[in-house]
Amino acid sequence: MQRAILGCHLAAMLGWTLISVVQAQGPAPSPLILGPSPPPAQVPAVAPETSPGPELTKADFDTFLDALIPSQLRNRNIAGAVVSVVKDGQVLFQKGYGYADFEAKQPVLPDQTLFRPGSISKLFTATAVMQLVEQGKLDLDRDVSGYLDFAIPKTYPEPVTLRQLLTHTAGFEDTLKNLFVAHESDLKLLRAYLVNQMPARIFPPGKVPSYSNYGFTLAGYIVERVSGEKFERYIDNHILKPLRMTNSTFDQPLPPELAAQMSKGYLNAAKKPRDFEFVQAAPAGSLSTTAADMTRFMLAFLQDGSVDGVAILKPETVRQMETRQFELHPMISGLGLTFMEYCMNPVRVIAHGGDTVYFHSDMVLVPDAHVGYFVSYNSLGKNVDGGRGEVWRTFVNRYFPIPGEPKVEVDPNTAKSDGHAVSGVYDGTRRGETTLLKILALLGQVRVSSDKDGVLTVEGDKNQRGELKKWKEIAPLVYSEVDGLERIAFRRDASGTVREMLPFPAIYEGQRVPWYASKIFVGLVIGGSLVLALLTVVLWPVAVLIRRKYERPLFSAKRDRVLYFLSRIICLGELIFILTPVIAFSQGLKHIVILGDAINPWLQAFHFFGWLLMVGVVVLIVAAARFVRLPGHGLWFRVHAILLAIGGSAFGLFAWQYHLLDTSLRF
Repeated sequence: MQRAILGCHLAAMLGWTLISVVQAQGPAPSPLILGPSPPPAQVPAVAPETSPGPELTKADFDTFLDALIPSQLRNRNIAGAVVSVVKDGQVLFQKGYGYADFEAKQPVLPDQTLFRPGSISKLFTATAVMQLVEQGKLDLDRDVSGYLDFAIPKTYPEPVTLRQLLTHTAGFEDTLKNLFVAHESDLKLLRAYLVNQMPARIFPPGKVPSYSNYGFTLAGYIVERVSGEKFERYIDNHILKPLRMTNSTFDQPLPPELAAQMSKGYLNAAKKPRDFEFVQAAPAGSLSTTAADMTRFMLAFLQDGSVDGVAILKPETVRQMETRQFELHPMISGLGLTFMEYCMNPVRVIAHGGDTVYFHSDMVLVPDAHVGYFVSYNSLGKNVDGGRGEVWRTFVNRYFPIPGEPKVEVDPNTAKSDGHAVSGVYDGTRRGETTLLKILALLGQVRVSSDKDGVLTVEGDKNQRGELKKWKEIAPLVYSEVDGLERIAFRRDASGTVREMLPFPAIYEGQRVPWYASKIFVGLVIGGSLVLALLTVVLWPVAVLIRRKYERPLFSAKRDRVLYFLSRIICLGELIFILTPVIAFSQGLKHIVILGDAINPWLQAFHFFGWLLMVGVVVLIVAAARFVRLPGHGLWFRVHAILLAIGGSAFGLFAWQYHLLDTSLRF
């Protein structure tokens, strides 16, 4: 549920470099636009000294946010927001902005109004796992199958471990179905959800990051199994109550005493409020909480696991969770145990973002400065992710000003050569591979391009000015954002060919796509066949009317008339077949709850229709073979028949390759 949801999770699949996203649970995660890792020893450069920013005080922070958040609410059409800040073991600041109920003009209150922080819930699940690790009941490096009462496919010889679940490296493909459900009655037990939605393992465990809501739901179920307590009760008894987070819960629906405090959720402030969101993957994103309660959680991780003398974790466990456990590249920020790491000279930040459909949040900690903040918005609004990023950048630039990128000179010829080597199309690893979600991965591919000097741009990756970010090489295959904080890197395979794009945070990577699998080539082939089908369907009645007017029938034999008629119907069917998932997913972006079990009959009908069309492709081939031999017809008639057969075959191959032809109801 990190930028994982409709702006996030689906966004991550539709444009993985940009959100990284309907991090619907992700989210993707909310890739706060944070900064680069410090240069390793081999980079012989030292960043320049900079003057410290103003002291982080309540008065200064109040001034800072009062100039920022209200303008965001107006300009981005957001109903309400809340912020809380901790520093040196104390609550420094907490304040609500705008409305929890826009129509009733009910204000946001930081100590009373509940928000849904989405994937920030994963930090609570990870905390629960680590509590049981401390007790010796769980082992981070043991095969998780030993804790489960159902089997995980043994796709690879290496087992899936809890460490991999907590670092998004278990290798599961992404899933979307039943992530959210419409009603309380639609919620299933965790086990039922996990068994029914079991994703394929598409990467060897521990090797490739792929942000996974399923993986964290699996971790939550393991907590439930090993502790003997229902997941929600375990979190309540062992984290929320000890920290005195009295206005927080994973329960769905909310307990009566908290329901009245829940903020409404909005697509934007001008729209009607939406219903409470039921998150089936509860351990991945069902928390409801207040900004005041989140200060208690932040303080626990800034104070070695303790708040007011009550410890939820041992100091060494907190350090383990906050320490880098997985990295894609030493110069790119990595992952702790669930925490996403963002390293900047000289500041190290750990953070996690989260999204439901309507609520969008970030929790950011600066451990060395003993500072943390939580921000949450109750509306999707206009680019709410940009709002979160704006808070982050302004916060860092004001209180932790970052030195400029080290002046590392890369030979111009090397920069040009490397720029050419990394240019190409990349597919994100957070993707569906064995279900129809694979088509979203196709649409989410991005192209990396290089100019004459080796400066890169990444398709769709824009800065706050709406311009494509530019990336300059600072070390071999490592690029820094020009006038920005981010870094990306690339990696060669054993043959020396660049195969991987390494963004940050390390919750996914880009894998190079061969030309024949790129969205441009596939789009040209399928687009061409569909345009041909569309023209055929549109011109069909026109041709019929013209022939009737001049009494010039096209065929004398009945079988030829039947083949001709069927070929036109098949073209119409191809158009309907392709439009169906486009419409379904576009509606799913607005109403994700429709992407649940209720869609099963429609999905079965869609699959049946697809298989029927494959019979139609055979008809197109038979028709072409027949029509090219018919006397009395011109060249265009024969060419058109051949093109329809070729286009139909391409359509069938596409439908098969991207799992539009299937029998499975998973996605």
